[in-house]
Amino acid sequence: MKQKLIFVLAALININFVVAQSVDTYALVGVEIFNGESADLHNMTIIIEDGIIKDIFEKDSKALPNSATVIDANGHYVIPGLIDTHVHMGQKNLSQSADASRKEFRKWIYTTVRDMGGDARALSIENERIKTNQQIGPDIYYSATVGSSDMIAKDLRLKRVTQGIGTEAAGYVIEAKQDMDISGSVSKAAHSNVTGLKFYAGIPVDIIKAITAEAHQKGLKSWAHFTVFPDRPIEVVKAGVDVVSHVWGAFWQDTDVDPGETIPFTDTDFEGARAAIFPKDLSVLNTDSPELDSLFKEMRERNVIWDLTYVVPNPETQKIYQKYAVAASKAGVTFSTGTDVFNDISEPFPSVFTEIERLVSDGILSPRQVLIAATLNGAKAIGIEKTHGTVEKGKVANLVVLKKNPNEDITNIREINFTVKNGVIYYRKDYN
Repeated sequence: MKQKLIFVLAALININFVVAQSVDTYALVGVEIFNGESADLHNMTIIIEDGIIKDIFEKDSKALPNSATVIDANGHYVIPGLIDTHVHMGQKNLSQSADASRKEFRKWIYTTVRDMGGDARALSIENERIKTNQQIGPDIYYSATVGSSDMIAKDLRLKRVTQGIGTEAAGYVIEAKQDMDISGSVSKAAHSNVTGLKFYAGIPVDIIKAITAEAHQKGLKSWAHFTVFPDRPIEVVKAGVDVVSHVWGAFWQDTDVDPGETIPFTDTDFEGARAAIFPKDLSVLNTDSPELDSLFKEMRERNVIWDLTYVVPNPETQKIYQKYAVAASKAGVTFSTGTDVFNDISEPFPSVFTEIERLVSDGILSPRQVLIAATLNGAKAIGIEKTHGTVEKGKVANLVVLKKNPNEDITNIREINFTVKNGVIYYRKDYN
């Protein structure tokens, strides 16, 4: 059998290591395949060619291609590549130095990520480096930031990610206001190669609705903080957005709090943000209310995905988050797995693994449900579900090959033998 095996060496953070094993065609033989809500597929063979899943069939039921490199993966469990729908790699001073982010990128080889509100110029460059195997990293999809005039003028993070050109010249920053040129603004964002628009703060829902309609016309997704202020979250959902972010945003659906009282994220480097986005009195919040039921019903009927960013360091806040997430899960709301953190590169796995595990251990999702949230739902959130998010013939070969079944114990998602990313194999032992 003809062997086509290329070892690619790369230098990252001044350490030489094996980046990938690249083959034109290969076969993973004897695997179990995660099949979403359906019964898993057992003792299967996956044929991968030119980065695409070429075929899937029962082991020994078909002849293997003569050109294939055969990998005996008997008993291994294959899931789609994981997706973190809320990261901030693009805010790590990429325009000044990429070192911090590049150290983090290699931790994300299992994943695709949705970067929210970063420097689109730098992210585009880093994405190209990753695609051409100049460095290890995830596939990166990123957003344009949409905010009020006050936010655009004062938010220090926006000044960082537009350094050298300013917010007015950056197509990936949109000032939302009455009588704005919506078509021109969205077109400039699209030319910045963003995948979606992120509605941040201080934007009335009528403007969100108009910009969202234009974004959809131009093939972009509409992503929003669950509460954008000054309106309640249900009005943001009704404006037609595709994805809402953060558990805290649901707090403002409660009639005992008024989102019109605050427009956060202005004149800030994110210090004191919790005080700006959390109601002053959390004791008034109630997860058993008709208002919250109406919100979840609206989300379910509109297929809006909730990017929870569930895990937080404060135990008391976590308890409140748990109540909201459990209530939403029971109501049939669709979740994705976002984290909204900078990863500790000394940790062996990125934070999305903890997010996945906690959603199970806290009684919010079953292992099967959380795997869907971390794969197919993440792909839907980004808008790449036709090519990613499931193990199917014709889709991009983004796979994580596990030694143990995560449906039996969700922590088995850490039992990684190797990852296939865009048809390239990355063995964990080579870069752990």
